[in-house]
Amino acid sequence: MGIAPAFIRWYAPLLALALCCCGGGSSSGTTETPTSGTFTLSSTAASDGGVLPKTYTCDGAGHTPPLAWSGAPSGTAAYAVVMSTIPGPGTTKYNWLLYNIDASVGSLAESTSGIGTLGSADDGAGLGYAPPCSAGGGTKLYTFTVYALSAKPDLSAYTPSQVTGDVLLKALAGVTLKSAAITLSNTRTQATLNCLNVRQSFGPYAAENGLAVDCGDTYAAISSYGIQTRHPMMKGITQTILQVPVPQNFTGDNAWHIPLEPAIASSTTTAVDGPIGIAVNGVPIFNPCKQGGCDTSTGGGDTKVQGELDICNGHAGRADDYHYHAAPVCMMADQAEHYWDTHPVGWALDGFAIFGYYNPDGSVATRDSVCGGNTLTHPNAPTGYAYHLTDASPYVLSCFRGTPSPDLAGQGGKFAPMRVPNGPGGGPGVSNMTLDATAATLAIGGTSTLQWDQAGITYQILYRRTSALCWNFIFKTSGVQTATQNYCRAF
Repeated sequence: MGIAPAFIRWYAPLLALALCCCGGGSSSGTTETPTSGTFTLSSTAASDGGVLPKTYTCDGAGHTPPLAWSGAPSGTAAYAVVMSTIPGPGTTKYNWLLYNIDASVGSLAESTSGIGTLGSADDGAGLGYAPPCSAGGGTKLYTFTVYALSAKPDLSAYTPSQVTGDVLLKALAGVTLKSAAITLSNTRTQATLNCLNVRQSFGPYAAENGLAVDCGDTYAAISSYGIQTRHPMMKGITQTILQVPVPQNFTGDNAWHIPLEPAIASSTTTAVDGPIGIAVNGVPIFNPCKQGGCDTSTGGGDTKVQGELDICNGHAGRADDYHYHAAPVCMMADQAEHYWDTHPVGWALDGFAIFGYYNPDGSVATRDSVCGGNTLTHPNAPTGYAYHLTDASPYVLSCFRGTPSPDLAGQGGKFAPMRVPNGPGGGPGVSNMTLDATAATLAIGGTSTLQWDQAGITYQILYRRTSALCWNFIFKTSGVQTATQNYCRAF
């Protein structure tokens, strides 16, 4: 894992609780003395015929499982380990190929590394481990086999990447003294399939923004700090409420919860002002309307129409939290034009995916008059319904077609406002607004600066992070300090 962005490192204790899918390996195994007893294979993860724990599958961390063997026959000079499955009649896939294991080794630790030589596994794993990840639901069986060998297999005619399962088994056939195996099952439900969709959608931003996805039986819990620095924030706003973007704490129990088995509900749920979902960069998505709602005939109450949004369709809200109110166009510019036709831009709080402006076939998105989505089948998303972005209000969705998670009703408790906005300036008539903010300036000791012009006067808000939850604000007019104040969040 790479070094976390500076603004994340100050949340290390919280992040340690939120991140579920990081783990290290071991470069050593126990030693085994060849004997003439019964050759057996076992695992502390599960007994033969048992269930392979989720952490060893694509729905978990994807670690290699621990294995141990004993009773190798005399004359054993090396071992090989093969993990295989039969996805359909007449087909065998190889998830893990490890050979040239020294005869002194009697076990492999979880996430083992540095032992033996890896062969080329199927499903794109290459020289690595392909964790069980069947495309459909149901139960699949995975067999782990250890081979006690009289000599290392002769694979001199192949590079490691050419050593497929079939190639390795042919090479092992002439040197195998004994083999031992255990078989474990893995069952994928609709919830686990959707969990993988959610987890993979956040992948391009996970390390950069400190995101983590932890799935239970009902919800995917998305841990986020609600901020990003890849695209500009606050640039181009023409009406300001004097709030600024600071990292939030949507981790642990305060993570965002996305239903894993969404279904069209018997009635729709109103999308009130406040959060309606989360973008795949970890930034929340809000309904465009301010408190009191939108007037579609005049644009009143619509944050975009009133100039409160930046060029990326986001701004800082009443908790100094950055969020989007319309299509996150700057984030979307990270990918090719039609990437978002088939990959979620974000996830609504009812569990249905939010896609871009086009259907999966590249045609202009079909948006129904109910909530702003359609029932077409979309890759990388649950079946049943999907929302699509538009440049017309309400921009993302007009209501929830499914049943929202408790985060909708409990949205107020997810934010910890630390101040009533104050300082000179504010309101309409703003021009040239910019924010100087990076991962370093948002970290403890760093200072971010919001600046804008209004009625011929230049205003600045400088905010320095003094601790994990506290900031010092300095307000300036035409370069002269007019006020300073310290503020702290509750969490």
